[in-house]
Amino acid sequence: MNTSLKWLVLASFTNLVGNSFGTVIAFQQNLTANWGGSLNGQNVLRDFLGFRGTALSAPLPFMLTQLMITLLVLRPGRSRLIGVAALTFVGLFYTLAQAGEPIVLRLLSPGGFNLAQALAFIVNEASAIAMLIMGIRAWRIVRPQP
Repeated sequence: MNTSLKWLVLASFTNLVGNSFGTVIAFQQNLTANWGGSLNGQNVLRDFLGFRGTALSAPLPFMLTQLMITLLVLRPGRSRLIGVAALTFVGLFYTLAQAGEPIVLRLLSPGGFNLAQALAFIVNEASAIAMLIMGIRAWRIVRPQP
């Protein structure tokens, strides 16, 4: 397995850990998702188990899908190709989704900083960007050549 694939897998597992950490914080502090002010989550557990997620994590179905896709990257052949393409998309999607949460602005405002929330956000955002970048690099290597 080449270096880009290893970094892609590491970024994905880091993102899953960060999302898990974000989920714990969201449950403790009742941080429902409110992406772009349009989701208006009301119940953290229901949103996490459904398709909204929390303010600091993706929903559980997305995380389980991400885990399965990451395992595809570890397989040879067409499975790896599908896994790399899918994780690249997940990286893009998570980058935009996390950046659209109002908690980002709250963390940057005076009096709104919370270290645990900031750490979860930074790990999630950085690992999502890394998945996007490493996915593009890995795609260039594993795609079929004409």
